[in-house]
Amino acid sequence: MSRQGRRALYTITTDSDRKLVTIKITGLISTREVEQLYREEHAAIRRMGCWLGDHYALVDLTECKLQLQDVAAAFQQQMSSSAKAKRLALFTGSSLSRMQVRRITQRDNAQIFATQEEAENWLFNADDLSAAA
Repeated sequence: MSRQGRRALYTITTDSDRKLVTIKITGLISTREVEQLYREEHAAIRRMGCWLGDHYALVDLTECKLQLQDVAAAFQQQMSSSAKAKRLALFTGSSLSRMQVRRITQRDNAQIFATQEEAENWLFNADDLSAAA
């Protein structure tokens, strides 16, 4: 699934063998689009045959711009819902983006990384609970 408008693009893919939802966000996104993204993510989780919260999430922010404050707040609200992933790994090469994401993701089971490889290694390694980035 993907949504593309004048300002935003996101894609959601799944890997049912690993109970993994991968989201890629590029550009600027509106608060309404944040809500739509999470509705689509929840539908994708159900299509995998998982319960909400019984999945892992990988978020690619390598092409995502810094978001407006109201959008950051909308992400923060959605991330604190009961449908959150067992583990959430986000990655972005930008140090400014990592700073914003760090403010948004205030969860014990979420970490921010510079690369996808680091994010996936942490996501599926239950023994490694150490902080990243």
